[in-house]
Amino acid sequence: MSIASFVAVAALAGPSPDDYDPQRAFQRTIAAADSLMSAGHYQDAAASAIALLADNRLFQHQRWPLHQRAGLALQKLGRYDEALTHLEQAVLWAQTEAVNHRNLATLMVEMERPGRALSEYREACELDSRNWVYLLEYGNVLMVYGQDILAERAFTEAAAICPDCPEVHRAWSRLCLEQEDYTGALPHLEHLHELRPDDQEIRSLLALARLRNDQAPGALALLAHTWHDGLGDRDMRIILEADRSLGRTDHAVSLALSLGAGAGLSTDPDLWSQAALICIDAGKDVEALVLIDRAIELDPRHAGYLNNRILVLRRLGRTREADRDWELLIALDPARAGAPSDSP
Repeated sequence: MSIASFVAVAALAGPSPDDYDPQRAFQRTIAAADSLMSAGHYQDAAASAIALLADNRLFQHQRWPLHQRAGLALQKLGRYDEALTHLEQAVLWAQTEAVNHRNLATLMVEMERPGRALSEYREACELDSRNWVYLLEYGNVLMVYGQDILAERAFTEAAAICPDCPEVHRAWSRLCLEQEDYTGALPHLEHLHELRPDDQEIRSLLALARLRNDQAPGALALLAHTWHDGLGDRDMRIILEADRSLGRTDHAVSLALSLGAGAGLSTDPDLWSQAALICIDAGKDVEALVLIDRAIELDPRHAGYLNNRILVLRRLGRTREADRDWELLIALDPARAGAPSDSP
């Protein structure tokens, strides 16, 4: 018999009838359910709590914690309808316990019932107005459902309670980034980066915020040293955009050289086009052609890429090939007929 099964059986068995003590049975079951849940044995945890709920000698204040454990365990198992029954009972037995409303709210989110989720979160925050964690959770759910003004209010209240908490800064930065408010996001991301300098996601978002705040050197300082470490497309594009604003070509040229390596290359055509534009600006037409050809390989019907290829070909003196591509471009985009192909 496994340890988890032994604990569950012991909790279900209880003492003999002649020395039965409901309080001791309650405490033992709560401890067993918590232990089982912490070990991931949700089925046994739910069974333990539900078994004791059948005892009609329990007091009201003992019932809601059992319903709570049963509901949370069943939620973890994905048995949402059963979980809902128990979490609603927990609310009914202890309506002034904020945690019960919060637990019910999290279930409502998973069941995609936004109205009930927001209502329960609002109740939890009103009952426990100093709980900044509940306020952040409430604000995050408000953001998901597009209620940014109310989310700002929740985050403001959370920040007043715990101004230095990383979770508060993370929530604010997420809200600002969703609104494309990079100026507002910047101080929160700077603070998070100071606390967690090895967090790649924070570093990437901070680099983007710096770039959007005209701090291209600062963006490169965060990411450029990891260029050869298998960066994702977003980070590579941040570096390339910063390079272009500073007139640098080293990363774009290295991308052109990487095409000979084959494996592990980005499949984002815009990234290759972005690198090609850097080389076009700098007059590095051979590298630009290699890069724009990769973009066209990934997206053959993109008229803008083909236009830039024609520009590079003409600058390289490959007029016949450029004329042939011009016919292809007009077939793709007839509106370009008669327009010059001398600008990227």
